[in-house]
This record gives sequence, structure tokens and C-alpha cells, in this order.
Amino acid sequence: MGELCLKEGIFIWIFSAALTCSAAQRDFFVHKQGNMTWDEARSYCQVCFKELATVTPDNIKTIAQNLSSDSWVGLRRNLSDGTRSSAAWSRWADGERLLFQNWYPGWPIPRKTACYCNCPTATTAGLPGTTGTPNGTNETAATRFSGPAVPPPDPTGNYVEDSCVAMLSFGAWVERSCSERLSFVCYEDRFPGRVDVTVATESATLTWLHVPNIDRYWVEVKDHEGLKVNQSVTDGLSLGLVHLTAGSRHSVQVFPVQCARHKDPQRTAFYTKPNRVENLLAGRVTETSVALNWSKPTGGVDFYCIKVGEVETNRSKTEVITVGKLTPGTLYSFTVLSVVNGSIWSDESSITKRTRPGKVSGLKVSAITNRSLVLKWLEPEGQTTGYRVKAMTGRDPVAFNETVTQTEANVTGLPPGTRVGLTVTALADGDALEGDPVTVAIYTAPTPVDNLVLTTTHDTLNARWTSTGGDSLTFTAELRLDGETVDSIRNVSTPVKHFKGLKAAARYTVTVYAVAGQLISPPVEASSFTGLLPPTDARLRSLDKNQLTFEWSAPENIAKVNYTVRLNSTFWGHNFSAVTDKTSYVFDGLKSGTKYDFQVRIAANGQQSEPDVASNYTVAVEKEISLSMVCSSAQSLLCDKADTRMSVLKELGAHFGELLGDGVVWELKEPET
Repeated sequence: MGELCLKEGIFIWIFSAALTCSAAQRDFFVHKQGNMTWDEARSYCQVCFKELATVTPDNIKTIAQNLSSDSWVGLRRNLSDGTRSSAAWSRWADGERLLFQNWYPGWPIPRKTACYCNCPTATTAGLPGTTGTPNGTNETAATRFSGPAVPPPDPTGNYVEDSCVAMLSFGAWVERSCSERLSFVCYEDRFPGRVDVTVATESATLTWLHVPNIDRYWVEVKDHEGLKVNQSVTDGLSLGLVHLTAGSRHSVQVFPVQCARHKDPQRTAFYTKPNRVENLLAGRVTETSVALNWSKPTGGVDFYCIKVGEVETNRSKTEVITVGKLTPGTLYSFTVLSVVNGSIWSDESSITKRTRPGKVSGLKVSAITNRSLVLKWLEPEGQTTGYRVKAMTGRDPVAFNETVTQTEANVTGLPPGTRVGLTVTALADGDALEGDPVTVAIYTAPTPVDNLVLTTTHDTLNARWTSTGGDSLTFTAELRLDGETVDSIRNVSTPVKHFKGLKAAARYTVTVYAVAGQLISPPVEASSFTGLLPPTDARLRSLDKNQLTFEWSAPENIAKVNYTVRLNSTFWGHNFSAVTDKTSYVFDGLKSGTKYDFQVRIAANGQQSEPDVASNYTVAVEKEISLSMVCSSAQSLLCDKADTRMSVLKELGAHFGELLGDGVVWELKEPET
């Protein structure tokens, strides 16, 4: 209360609080320039306001504070509304009953003058709003004034039948002739009003309520910085606004204009609809998130609202956001809206994007052969439309490439004994979108080796073979003798293995496996004997006249072998042979005194070694044979000569030497004379 506002240098506007809780608020205006009679003042107030002021206990102080001279208010002794007359001082100009009086002592002047006393209260016998009879002593409450002294009523003055109330500057009332010219106080009820706005992005339409008895409307629109963007005068109840800033706050005042005076405005504020975002794109897409970015629209934006489907999931102050907690392989519709004032949304900008499918799990390989295998896996979370299955080797990056819809695949056409990388990738949206691949490495089963060939010496063995496996193939070579493993070599990288330090004349077996990872091919075997060494140190152990026993030494580091022995006599033409696994042999049934030649060989694998030899005679059983010779000669006594006898004996010895040789024991002796 008590707010003062000058209006065009003519009126002072006084705001007064509502009279009661249910009464309308009123504004009071003091007209200080151009005094008028009470009737002129009332007519003016009725045209430009509502009526001359009605004074109440609630507003009297506010009105009085703004008075500088006596001023008319809306109370007249005899007030007629044109159809009937009211009792003196009974109603205000607006028709309200007179319930409050604030007369200066001595006023009003009664029809017949009573004795005058200058007391702080005035009798009010017979006045409306009091009790008692006209000549009674009842009084209404009066105000004790401390303002300037007012001339008391003239007791001899004439009674003014048509008098009106003028309020003094300190609030007391006095009677004045209604034809006097004074300043005056008007009032009008404050019109609550309402301005409605229909907004678009860069325009709006204003509509407002009709205000009675006005000439036109003055419309003023300001932006958020307080700058005027529109100022219009209209006699209608609506106004279209254009070229506004999108997403911006605008304040509106609609002033009813009456008597060239701007009345209390109808006010509102609104936000224009923000522009929709442009260039909405989906950036990095993962299994559970999509990164969105867009261009900032022209105009104002407080923040952006991001919806997934029809559900708001995020808000962002910037033009980029990553929307998470999504389901893999699912098609989503993303909508971005510009927002101002927390609730003013732009038109939608939308984009659809499918998240990447998830990764498969539980990758397992079974039924591995040298050319194929079965691959199984568990489907990932979310949605998939299929799976891409690939196999690659060191030599072939696309050994297998197929798309399947089930969670298993029969991978075929693989090289044997080869390290194979297997990859399974989940697909979505047909095969347009791939998840992260899951890879496992295995080996196909190797095939048996081919062409195993063994070559030997007496103490070495060399094994060679061929293979159709891959580059990562290795081999295991085992060497066995008499069913027991002599040597086992793993991780042989080349198809050849040399064994040394072996036993001679031994039958060795070589087994070769191809190895790929943990897989082993069926075995391939080959056997061969090492080379033969001859026995050594063949010698006679014992003899008699019909038997010879020979023995010999076996070569060092030789397997258990058989020996072939032979005994012959060139003199008798006898030949004896046998096979033994011992290193000695007894020959029986021999001729005494006969030279026998002995041979021993090692026999193995259908072969025989070089022989070792020895010779010896059986014990001779001596028999004497006498020979007589007749010597005749033409020369006298030639046969008796010693030289002749020796010469004959030599010739005879030579003859027996040719005949018997060394095949038997013999001796030619000249008999003693």
C-alpha cells in the first residue's frame, strides 16, 4: 500500500489493498490539474475510471497521504441515480451504503442549526449509520484530527441543500457546495486480466480478455534481455508476433488505454518454441551404447532431452551424448529435442540405429578329423540374425567362410595336420552389422606319414618319410628292438631322423607319428637290420682223432644272432656246416690226422658276414707203410751211392707231396740201415 505513481502529469495513482477478502482490489487516482465541479468530476471519473472515490477505513489513510488540497470524493448529501433519490448522506456515488464517516467536527451542517460547540466529536443524530433518534445523543466514532485548523461552520450560514463532501489533506470530511471547483479522487477496480499465448518457434499469437470502457490496447513485448521486440496499438483482443528468437523468453504487457491513459497492464511471459536440432548423427556404436551428436539449433536452448523410443533416458547440456544400458543387436529409435524453461520442447529430430550384436561365448570344437570339425557356441545376449564362421590357416586366410543361423557349424575343406584359427562373429540386421569376433585355434588331425624308408650301417639307422601336413606339423619317431623302446624323439620338425650307436645285426623297428597340437596321426612302422660284422679270433679249443672244437669271439655291441659254421677237408672232400647261436661248435666224425679248414660267419636278415677262419688237424693215428724200390743203372755202383739215394728220396717226397699235400698228416722217412 501507499505506492505512488504519476500518470501523465495529471493523476497520482494510489494503490490500495482489497477492502475485504472477497472484494476486488482498487486503484485510486488524484486529479490535481484542472479543477472541476463535483458533477464534472464524477462524469470524468465515470468516463476515464469507474467513479469518484468511496472512502473506507482501509483506504482513507492512503488517499489522504496523497492529497495537497481539498478534493472531491464520491459522497453527496442528496444523491439521485435518475430513478429515485436517496436519504441524505446515505450512499456513495457508486451506490455502496455509507458505513463509515470521518467528518471534521461541526460537519455536516444540519438542516436547522443547533448550538455550536467546538468539541472533538460531532453529534450525528439522525445521520445514516447511527442509532437513536434525530435529536438523540448517540454518536458515531469520530476521528480526532491533528491537522491544520479548519474554519468552523458559520452558525449563521445558510444551510446548503446540495452539498458534497470534500476530503481535507489530513483525511477529514467537510461540506462544500457541489458547484465549487476542486481537485478530485477517482477510483477503478483493478481488472485482473489474462493474456494467453500460442507459441511457435519464431512467432506467437497473443490473446487477452476484454476490458470494459477502454479505447484501445497498447501491447509491449520485450526479450530476455529487456529489449523491446514489438510495440503495437490495437483495438482488438489479439496480436500476432513474428520474427521472434526461437527458444527465448519474452515478457508481454497489454495496457488498456482509456482517456489517453495506460491502465494497469495484463501481463504474461512466454518462451518461444526452440528450434529442432539439425544433423543428428549416430557415431560410435557398441554392444550396449550409441554415441549421438548434432548441431546446435539457432536460438535459445537450456538443455537437450534424449528419448529412447518413447522414454526419456538422458539430458545433456552439450551437443553430444552417449546413450548406454542398451541391449545388443537391437534396433532403437533415438529422439533429441531442444528444451527451454524445463517444459518447452522443440519438434523431434529422430534417428534409428541398431546396437552391435554381442559376442558369442562357450566356443567348443568337437569331431575333429583331418579335413573337418564341428564348431559350437552359445548365443549372445540380445538379438542376432545369424553368425559368420571363418577358418584361416597360415597359407590360406579364407579356408572356410560361411554364414549360419544356428549355434553350430560343420567346418569342412580344411588341410590335415594344420593349425586353424576359427572365428565366430554374431550378425544383426541381416549381415550388415557385426559384433566382436571370438576366436579359437585348433589343429586338424594329421594324416599318417608316407614313404617311410630305413637305411642302415652296422651301428646306425637313418629314417626318412614324407608328409602332407601343414607347416606347424611335428613328428615323433620311436626306435624299438625286440619289442622294447630303445629311443623316442618328440617334436621332430623335419621328416628325417638319424639313430646311432646301435647294435650290429639287430632288427630295429621305427615307428613315426605325425603330431599337430594335441592330435596324433595313426602310426607308420618299418623294420630293418643293422649291418653285419664278422666274428673274430676264430680258434681251436680242443681236438682228438675224430673231433675238433672251434670257438670265436662275437663283435662288440651286437644283437643276439646266429652263426653259420663250416668245416671242410680238401683231401677227403668232406664238408660240414651248421648254424648255432653259441660262440663255439664241436665237429664230430672226422678223420684222424686230417687237416680241416674252419669258417664262421654271422647270419642275420638273410645275409651273412665276412668269415673268420681257422685250420687244424685231428689227432693222427700213425700207420707205417714200407716202400721197396729197385734201382738199376748202366753205371756201375750208381744205385749204391748216397747222393743217388737222396735224390730218389726227394723225388719220392715230391710225388707224395703232390699226392697228399697238407690234407693229411704224413711223413716220408728213409729207413735206417
